[in-house]
Order: sequence, then C-alpha cells, then structure tokens
Amino acid sequence: MSAAAIAACVALAGCQAAEPPAESPTTAPLPSYTVVDEPGGVAGCVHDGDTVLTLGDDPLPRSESLAFGEGESAVILAHQAGQRPCSWNDYGRELAARGFQVFIPSLTGTPDAVIGAAVVWLRENGVERYALVGASMGGTYVLAAAPALTPAPSLVVAISAPTEYAGADALSAISEIDAPVLLMAGNGDGDFPAQARELADAQPNAELLVATSNAHGIELRADNAPVAERLDTALADALG
Repeated sequence: MSAAAIAACVALAGCQAAEPPAESPTTAPLPSYTVVDEPGGVAGCVHDGDTVLTLGDDPLPRSESLAFGEGESAVILAHQAGQRPCSWNDYGRELAARGFQVFIPSLTGTPDAVIGAAVVWLRENGVERYALVGASMGGTYVLAAAPALTPAPSLVVAISAPTEYAGADALSAISEIDAPVLLMAGNGDGDFPAQARELADAQPNAELLVATSNAHGIELRADNAPVAERLDTALADALG
C-alpha cells in the first residue's frame, strides 16, 4: 500500500472492520399455562367448573395448578413447602364466593416463571387487578417475584415467610416492591417472627403483624382471627 493510501486510511479510520454493535440482553420468555383435561395432583379438591392447568410442557400431576371463580379482581395463592395447591382450597373457595378469581399455582418452577405466567393467564381471562398471598415458602416466592411482574400487583401478602428459600431472595426483592406489602407471623413460630421483622426493616412501607400464635403459614390464617381479619381487610381495600 502506498504512503498516500496509508495516510488516507488513517484519516478515514477505515483500515479495520468496525466492531459489531453489542447485543442487548434478552429476557427469557415466560412459559405458559395449558389446560389439563383429567386432573391428577389436584383431583381431591377440584369442583365442577374449575380449570386445572400445568405450566409449560410438564405433564406431572405434581405440577398441576388450579383456577376458579369469576370477577375482574383476582388473588394468587402460593402454597408452602411440602404442600400442593389443594392446601389453599378452603380459603380460595371463600375468596371465590366474594367475587374474586382465584389462581393457586403449583410452585414447581422459579418465582418469576410460576407467578409471572399466572398473571398472564389471569389477564387473558379478564382480570384487571390482582393480589399475591403466599404462605411460608409461598410468601418468599411472591415477594421475590413481585418487582418484575407486569402489571404490578395491588397488594403483596407474605405469611410466615423466610427471607430466602431455595434461591428465591425475598430480602433483596422487597425493597423494590411499589405495592402495599403485608407481613404476618406468629410470635411462637420459631425464628419466623424475626425474619418477618428483617423483611419489614428492608421495606419501610411494609405493614408487620406479629400475632399471638404458634401456628405457621396457612394454619396461622386459619386459626388466628386477627390475622384472618387483617388479610381480608387488606384484600378488600386493595381489590374492592
């Protein structure tokens, strides 16, 4: 290459190929819920008119979720470890009788996938606003998932929730939640009251209720009147 050509190349900065633009990070698409014709894992609590669903391509009965009720407002109920959606069935029926749609997912995936896909399904079925209610592990799941959900929940409730469970980090996520947050625990339930206080400290706008009880998770709501009444009032205030 002649000296003149080299000078021209330098002047135009054109002797080297331009680097390709950096790719923008992409978010993995959410799996979707599909209807199951013959219930397995939730067969014991299915009523006529209920919808049984599975997330993605997982055909196992343990992954079945349950939806029922009618209305433009919904409550997503997240169960605790070692249980399945039927554990929330009694309270879910109460909520449906008050005019809410109810979705009880099987927590067999990540919080973002399980809860996010439930929100998508509810929106496709006429829901305009929703609340998240989780017990123990389910409480950790709803707190961890809430910041990324679109649209955002109108209320997030965690009952007897640990700050972290199986990689779901509620303590890091709770400060990013813009919706009202209600944290509840029984004062005799091991270290769960302390974990509830730690979560409340990380979210100054959260409401904390420590009840006089040894009960845990779903049983705390079922057995303690102040907890049950506060939950019902919070749902009514958030969802109408």
